Amino acid sequence: MSKISRGQKGEEQVIKVLDGVKEYHHLLNNVTLMNYESGMSHQLDHILIHPHGIFVIETKNYFGDITYNPSNKKWTATIKGNSKYIGDPLLQNKSHAVTLYKALQGRYKIIPIVVFAKNNAPYMDDENIINLDDLLLFIDSYPYEHKLTDKSVDKIKAQIEAVSVDMSIKEHVENISYLKQIKKELYLEKEYAIEKGICPRCNSKMLSKGYTYMCSKCNFKFKL
Repeated sequence: MSKISRGQKGEEQVIKVLDGVKEYHHLLNNVTLMNYESGMSHQLDHILIHPHGIFVIETKNYFGDITYNPSNKKWTATIKGNSKYIGDPLLQNKSHAVTLYKALQGRYKIIPIVVFAKNNAPYMDDENIINLDDLLLFIDSYPYEHKLTDKSVDKIKAQIEAVSVDMSIKEHVENISYLKQIKKELYLEKEYAIEKGICPRCNSKMLSKGYTYMCSKCNFKFKL
């Protein structure tokens, strides 16, 4: 099974569980938002708009034993004695939550949750990392200050739909890959400028003041 197919199967399991939510709500799946500051697209697996709050749910359908090492902040999946590092789902989903928060102009609290579809979530204190079997209980018992009305739930759904963009998974992956390449090229430019003292864009002399480097001619500039 491919990584995408496995991910989709996990998302389908989450949707099936969320069918059991009894209170008035809206569930939006595979929502793509743009962070216009960075130019990066964010694909959110699920957004649950519920009286207890707005939940951004990232589904992980990993096999094996999943562990987190707080000393180096690395996530590891171990299958039959073979271990490999995996991406940080907490960091990924928090960036999704921040993007949604900005898209809604900071009016609502966003609650990021990472759900492990195979019920193999590592225990992490003070983090919303849960097993699929615990998802409904987590939502039903989540503490809230102000309960959203049915009207507010409808309004938030409309606001999210208004700011979401139409982008395929392929286009989303290409967007992320492109931005990673741009970031890599900018890093190499900075390394060259520091090592040679020459602007990588116009070959003029680089000037430095404290932690700031600036080209004397074309104004190429960066901070360490």
